[in-house]
Amino acid sequence: MPRNVDADAVLAIGAYLDDQAHSVPISVRGGIDEVRKRTATSLSDHQLEELFIESAAARHLALLLDVRPAKGDSRLS
Repeated sequence: MPRNVDADAVLAIGAYLDDQAHSVPISVRGGIDEVRKRTATSLSDHQLEELFIESAAARHLALLLDVRPAKGDSRLS
């Protein structure tokens, strides 16, 4: 979990996962976009992705890992 956890982002992620629980797998990209609309979080996409994965795992939900690596990030190539 990111060190600088944003409580508003965590709550928005929880609400998004609860709203989307019927549509499996749940899009991480769509979730990040929704959290950015609902909150003014300073967390990076990568940090939000980590929060989504941990929150979905706790709820036993399947995720669609549709987040693209940052430009120039060769770790995932």
